[in-house]
Amino acid sequence: MTVCRVAVIDDDDVSRRGYVELLGEHPDIEVAVSLDHSQALSWPGEWRSIDVALVDAADDRSPGDQFPGVAVVERIRCLVPPGRPVIVVVTGHFFDDAVRTRMREARADLFYHRSEFADVRRLYQVVLHPEAERSDVPPPRDADALIRLGVNSATNVNKSVRWAADEALLPEPGSRLPRGRARYRLRRNFNRVARLNPVNKDGTPPDRVQDEPSLPQIERFLRWATRSKDDRP
Repeated sequence: MTVCRVAVIDDDDVSRRGYVELLGEHPDIEVAVSLDHSQALSWPGEWRSIDVALVDAADDRSPGDQFPGVAVVERIRCLVPPGRPVIVVVTGHFFDDAVRTRMREARADLFYHRSEFADVRRLYQVVLHPEAERSDVPPPRDADALIRLGVNSATNVNKSVRWAADEALLPEPGSRLPRGRARYRLRRNFNRVARLNPVNKDGTPPDRVQDEPSLPQIERFLRWATRSKDDRP
């Protein structure tokens, strides 16, 4: 059997080393590279030489975007078209609709809760035979919550997060977007990228006709898109 070359990407040292050790024990698997998220974004190696990329989605310690795995998936997809490597996302935030939405946009192939790999035989099955697994990332579970955020079929969640990061606008606990005379320009420029529907907090249309989401709506959206939640079913 041809040896399967795997890249392991995870910011948690214990988790990453655990995957490396377990995968390395299988005679048909070679761990080609082990990286944290930042290293994966600048890895000089050839992604086409990797058969499976095992990517952790979240880092709860991050002060900005707590889903750095999304950027890794986008980076791989930018360099290599779908097919190789197969991108397997593993996360403890399996039920978080923000993770699901963003990984679907990023075009990850497979999506698993971390607990599904508690049995190493399941991990081997997914890595060695991804073609036999369920396809695509599952859709969000709470469509009403997305409506209350103004998310629609044209919304670009990942692009809007990148724009906010570039502008140093990603929310931290207790932070607020800048007010003042530039607020309309911020709203306009943000929504050129995000394409949100302007809505009130309950998802209803604003009382006054407006083309851009309000600053509170943008704050709610960015917190939803970038902050990990307790999303147990």
